[in-house]
Amino acid sequence: MFLLDTNVCILAIAGIEPDASCVRQAIERSAVALSAITVAEFFANSSAAEAAAFEKLVGAFPALSIDESHARTAALYRAHSPRRVRIQLLDCLIAAQAKLYGYTLVTNNVSDFPMRDIVVVTPASAMKRG
Repeated sequence: MFLLDTNVCILAIAGIEPDASCVRQAIERSAVALSAITVAEFFANSSAAEAAAFEKLVGAFPALSIDESHARTAALYRAHSPRRVRIQLLDCLIAAQAKLYGYTLVTNNVSDFPMRDIVVVTPASAMKRG
């Protein structure tokens, strides 16, 4: 199962490759998961047309909620990140969901997710994993 980061959703909705093909293939396999964080980030910065397209994805694959276990795991990720490269809390929450659900996180910003206990891949490598 692929947990899609916001940047992958943005590029996929825009039809940019390899993100569009990656998401299309994941949808065909019903292997898509979305974080509530991704939903919020996407809708906060999307046009009406982009929001309408993304709404279809959210309708088919409802967003994962954030609960206390996700919050605690995210807090540990954040607390253990080096101060010089502080990981964003929203990224920590998405990473926590990947960890606790056992999902592969798909992102174009691999460096935002230095956690060693989750699998993080780019859209291109996700397509190779099938």
